[in-house]
Amino acid sequence: MIKGQPTSEPVQKPPIGQFALLPGLAMLLVLPLVAGGSDYILQVFTHALLLATLALAWNILAVSGSISLGHAAFFGVGAYTSGLLSLELGVSSWLTIPTAGLSAVAIAVLMWLFCHRLRGAYFALATLAFVEIPRVITDNWDGLTRGSRGLVGLPGLPGLRLGAHHFDISASPTGSYYFVLGYGLLLLAMVTLIFRSNLGLALQAIREEETAASTLGIQVQKYRLMALLLSALFSGITGACYAHLVRYIEPGMVYGIHFSAIPLIFAICGGRFTIIGPALAALVLYPLDQFLFHPLLPAGHEFLYGAVIILTILFLPSGFWGQLRKGHLVSIKTGSIE
Repeated sequence: MIKGQPTSEPVQKPPIGQFALLPGLAMLLVLPLVAGGSDYILQVFTHALLLATLALAWNILAVSGSISLGHAAFFGVGAYTSGLLSLELGVSSWLTIPTAGLSAVAIAVLMWLFCHRLRGAYFALATLAFVEIPRVITDNWDGLTRGSRGLVGLPGLPGLRLGAHHFDISASPTGSYYFVLGYGLLLLAMVTLIFRSNLGLALQAIREEETAASTLGIQVQKYRLMALLLSALFSGITGACYAHLVRYIEPGMVYGIHFSAIPLIFAICGGRFTIIGPALAALVLYPLDQFLFHPLLPAGHEFLYGAVIILTILFLPSGFWGQLRKGHLVSIKTGSIE
């Protein structure tokens, strides 16, 4: 075959992720074994995995073309719901964490009522403003939420009981790490199914051309609402896991702009219309920030995210994973020998 000559038949190549992702997964699985007993390394990667799940959840809505700056509302409501139920009522975290996701869905319904007619930047700004509603309520309802004092002494992540054996997940950084890793892999599998389902195809059609999608019979508002609710559900669960991981939360922490902006940053850098890209960006950028830039520039280490966004927009507009996949697909179409 002549290099560069188009072929009439598709060239069969193994998926690029088959070789790129499996070694990465293996590294995550053995990380506690090679970390040398360093609790700090495990804590950093545990937090990176949580941010990866938030980015995955955020991207469910983004694939429809809607950019949200209000996911801190879902994250914060999930954190407070699980924290209050477990701290005040003694409910098991196995029950409070999924309940937190449902409470975030309720907030998403309210957001939808106010924002469903908006598009583009107007939708993004409206979701950003919406974060103030649960934040103000949480900050001022002292009788229920303890206000600005926050929730102190939250129970850790739920344990596992197998027969006569009980595994306290939160007793060590290793247990917490594997719990969050398991949740991340489960969420990745669910997001993959969503993206490859009829729902995912409909969302992509809406993103590309909403009017044409509607003409073809796709119920635009219905699918956008479903995407928002699913995104809120998993964001609320992530917020609950965060609350039980750090064991202390307060309104300024969980409703801050950080948890609204960081999934957008990871999605842009990794690839907003890819499945794994945002999660990979979280697992690369956050440890890089904590291990390298934070020691060098304690007061301004987060400039890394701004610099990476600028470089990505200029040189990798599809994100690094999106650009990698795009190059692979082009090579298949042209039939070039690599």
